[in-house]
Amino acid sequence: MQDGGEFYVDVALPGLEGFGEVEIRCGLLRKMGLRSLVLAAPESVQRYVDHADVVLACEDVYSTEVTAAVLEPYRGRLANWVTLNDKVWHMQLGVSDLLGISFPGRRGQLNCRIKPLLREVLSDIMPTGFVVLGRDELSRERVAELGERLGYPFIVKPIWGSGGSYVEIIDGPEQGYDLISTVFTELAEDNDIHTFRTDDGREWDPRTQLLVEQFVTGRELSLEAFVQHGQLTSMLTQEKYFWDSDGAYRFETANLCPTPFLSESEHAVIHAAMQEAVTALGVDDTFVHIEFKWDGSRVHMIELNPRLGGGAVPQTLDNWFGVDTRQMRFQLLVGETLPEKFEGRDGFTLGVFVNAHESGTFRELEGLSWVHEQPEFSFEQKYLKEGQHIPPRDGSKAHRVHWLYCYDAFYDCHDVDQIDRLYAETRKRVRLRFAEAH
Repeated sequence: MQDGGEFYVDVALPGLEGFGEVEIRCGLLRKMGLRSLVLAAPESVQRYVDHADVVLACEDVYSTEVTAAVLEPYRGRLANWVTLNDKVWHMQLGVSDLLGISFPGRRGQLNCRIKPLLREVLSDIMPTGFVVLGRDELSRERVAELGERLGYPFIVKPIWGSGGSYVEIIDGPEQGYDLISTVFTELAEDNDIHTFRTDDGREWDPRTQLLVEQFVTGRELSLEAFVQHGQLTSMLTQEKYFWDSDGAYRFETANLCPTPFLSESEHAVIHAAMQEAVTALGVDDTFVHIEFKWDGSRVHMIELNPRLGGGAVPQTLDNWFGVDTRQMRFQLLVGETLPEKFEGRDGFTLGVFVNAHESGTFRELEGLSWVHEQPEFSFEQKYLKEGQHIPPRDGSKAHRVHWLYCYDAFYDCHDVDQIDRLYAETRKRVRLRFAEAH
């Protein structure tokens, strides 16, 4: 453990201050005898002065240059980042290079966050046909060439994570060019996207580059795990079990965690394959959320996020193992050894996800009393606040997150025969109610 003389740097993202996560993280650091430094927008500085050891006003936490200038007086006294955020990781890595902040696992972070790099590194282990498509080379002829090379359907996605936004499945050349053109147009208007230059001199620009890759078949699963001293410790394997669609976009509406449909021998094969991939990528000292497909004998990695899964994943792990994932993340941060095995309970948890089917100003959720009355009910996750605006399903990739994440109900089950009833009734009974338009 550190002696407490250095600062661990946290970032308060504008617009997300109300969730209180930064205050919680500051409290955990304090309990561990570590010092915190928070970067916040000028108008939010006062919010953190009683929680952090130092609070610095930063006009633009997305800018590497602006943030580095704010932190310059603390050069040599910065231990590490409290957590890497998907929206500002490029800034965090850039500032680390400029100020000499130690950054264990940097190569792995880049290989996972920049998706084409992941494909390159895994080309011999888990090969996937892919192309990085530049906006300037887009044409109907080029899209047709990609279809011939990769086969149909193929996938179009941003070169780094965007919470599922901007992802498209191209079923044929007829709609491929129009869909990809729309994605490029919307990416060009996204102000939260920034470029990054890797050590080999390549510049990665999510506004002008897209990852185009083969569509791989198989059951869709995800692994929640962590890596410490290079060793992968698997915790829970989820299965994406039910699906819905909106045009060409397909999204998950239920999962099983841990899935009851994998044998011990299958778990062993999957773990060994993921360990090989993690080693090749250089991932270390972090939680990982790995999306993959399984055909019964082989693993195909879709993506590896060097963080815990989002949404209700932390609560699911707590529900299953009785662990505090925030505390575990801090233990990884400072090098405290975590257990190599966790004992859970019998059965599995069914998660059912309710989405918005219309737009408007959200007022309340109805049907929750039925959910709470079910003997299998375990916990729930609410994403919406009263008065929040839900945009229409107008095909905008950037708007998906607002109608996709509304309400999740979780049930502890012991029999797969419970799945269909709980899923169908939850999706039927739980509805979003909106304020009447004036």
